[in-house]
Amino acid sequence: MAGKYSIIRELGENSLLLPEMVNCGLAANDQAKYYFTLLQAAQTHADHPNLEITSLSREREDAGIVSDSFDRVIAGAKKTGPMMYHVPEFPAIIGEVKRCFRAMHAPIARNQLPEAEDYDKRMKNLLGELAGSVEEETDSRVISDMTRGDPGGPDSLHHLLMDMHRSLNNLQKMISTENIDGALTYHIQEPDIHLIRAFMSGLNRTSPLKFDHPGLGTTATRTNDRLVIQNDIGVTDAHILIIHVAPQVITITYTDIHMPRLQFFQGLFDSWDITWEDTRSRKGDESFEKKLFHLSVGSYRTKDEEEQKKLLEFLGSRIVFLIDWNRARKRLRSFLPNKDCVTVLRWAAEHEVGHVGFLSVGGEKLIYDGLEMAARIPLRYGEPLYQILGREKTIEYFQWVFNAAATGLIANHSRLLVQDEIKAELLRYFHSAHENLMEICEQHATLTVEVAMSVRDALLHIQRKENSQFTERTARRAKNWESEADNLVSKVRSLSLRFESAREYADLINVADDALDSLEEASFFTTLVPGITHSEKMLKELVTLGVIAVKCSQEYLKAVIASQYVHRGYSREEMQDFIRAIDAVISMEREADEALRNTEKVILVETTDYKELRVFFEIARIIESSTNSLMKAAFGLRNNILEGLNW
Repeated sequence: MAGKYSIIRELGENSLLLPEMVNCGLAANDQAKYYFTLLQAAQTHADHPNLEITSLSREREDAGIVSDSFDRVIAGAKKTGPMMYHVPEFPAIIGEVKRCFRAMHAPIARNQLPEAEDYDKRMKNLLGELAGSVEEETDSRVISDMTRGDPGGPDSLHHLLMDMHRSLNNLQKMISTENIDGALTYHIQEPDIHLIRAFMSGLNRTSPLKFDHPGLGTTATRTNDRLVIQNDIGVTDAHILIIHVAPQVITITYTDIHMPRLQFFQGLFDSWDITWEDTRSRKGDESFEKKLFHLSVGSYRTKDEEEQKKLLEFLGSRIVFLIDWNRARKRLRSFLPNKDCVTVLRWAAEHEVGHVGFLSVGGEKLIYDGLEMAARIPLRYGEPLYQILGREKTIEYFQWVFNAAATGLIANHSRLLVQDEIKAELLRYFHSAHENLMEICEQHATLTVEVAMSVRDALLHIQRKENSQFTERTARRAKNWESEADNLVSKVRSLSLRFESAREYADLINVADDALDSLEEASFFTTLVPGITHSEKMLKELVTLGVIAVKCSQEYLKAVIASQYVHRGYSREEMQDFIRAIDAVISMEREADEALRNTEKVILVETTDYKELRVFFEIARIIESSTNSLMKAAFGLRNNILEGLNW
């Protein structure tokens, strides 16, 4: 981590440069120590390859080093000669060591400490000896000369490291007059203390939600007539928050390399009347992780100091929800549409549970592991969970997950316990989705009734010789209902792939959907009826068929509703309601058979127009076909229920 020096310089916040340089120097000291330990461990492994080894990945992360390429160094080290070693990434390690020493020396030189010149000479001498390190082969003396720290021995980079660390600590004491609730402060005035405490109270209230993630370091100083508070948020170079507190105005300067996170940050203050300037994109320093960053500036006019403290406390409490936000959003996108991902993250911030806990216990991998337990055929990576549970239920589940992960880790529950709870809850949601299958079938049956009524109403409208636009509108509505029904069918089919016992629901809704499709087709054919018909008897017979289809679909809906009560544990009356509804569907289908024959006779006798003959025959045939499909669905439902009760 190079620190925030470059972005602070880009923003022109000179009053914050020196403390940030010191912070960078201290961070570089930790990183240099890690690289020395890494080299020593690599040499030890090469000398004793049979001994147990560690990758030092935890030490790397603690030092704020993002790249995991160094985790392979120790395992890959080997001896190639009496005094020679092959060390993977050796040139990169040397380059990083040089960078660390330059970062440590910068604030010492800038503040013109007496020892700065001596350090400069020693650096040039000791680092100059490493100038030719471009291969992964190195002499054992190079490693020992760098890392030896024996008192009274020859000078080494390790000796220089300890001396510069001491100077940096002294420099930090010189510029920092007080640590206020975790904020390093310098050149502040008495009234500033209350404002800093307000900011830190919010920050410290939510900061535990970052868990082991680095970040949230705060520095405060005064420049001219305003207090300046800076928070480094996380480890990204161009991710920083700077707050200017003037007598009546608080100005927020926020930079980010991710535009969606910047918009999310602004959205956290919807309850405050903050005026945001147009976001600007700027090219950053060459050392930045990404060359482009986005700058947002907001201002809020305050009435008094109490209002300033309230806003500062709220500001401080929101910062933790920006750490690893984009990573969490990407993980959620495996299961939800992007808009819903942001909804979950917004909820996690508003309820102060955050998302870092979710990432800490395994993130999306944990969910996929849970799906292997919950489903016969688990989701593939990238297959959305919301297509199985529905968007609302999936959002609800992840809200629960974020809360469970955060509260569990804060309560010091084991990660295994938290992970098992999250998997068990997913299993419950899948079982709930399974139980809701019949409710989906009920929604589908309701749509079937709507389409049947649209056909009947259209035929009545034609019989009364009213405006033909009515049938057009009715047909469009029927088409929309058919599309809704298709979505329900797809949902049940998808679930049936994952539950052995869910196949009966897929079979049921597939047959019922044939009825709905037939009725929608009949609705379409009503738009083709000629404006002038040759026989009122034909229309009367078609209306009779339409009425039977409505009654048949209504009885089927009753049967589906009644079946849900039979499943849950039933009384004699509830079973009778179910059986009677099934019998009514069958009776309606028989009536439709007879009505079709009567209609066909009338059409053949009454019409002399081929187009009229064809359209009326199709309407009659299709309506009867729908009742036949409903009868098959009713028989299937009856068999499923009775077999499920072991009759």
